[in-house]
Amino acid sequence: PVEWDKHKEWTSKAITYLINNPTFCIKLFSDSTSDAKEENRCKVQAKEAKTIQEGIEGFRRNA
Repeated sequence: PVEWDKHKEWTSKAITYLINNPTFCIKLFSDSTSDAKEENRCKVQAKEAKTIQEGIEGFRRNA
């Protein structure tokens, strides 16, 4: 588990990473068909756990 309370700086880095990687952010937090339609874009979703794992690895490299 990620121990956020012991590493407050990780929150800022995580937010920055999610802002700079919007597709990963949508995959991580899921996407809805209605949101995608409202924003005139295709629905994005993680099709497998590997996608999320790659994003977490990217965050760790940049942390």
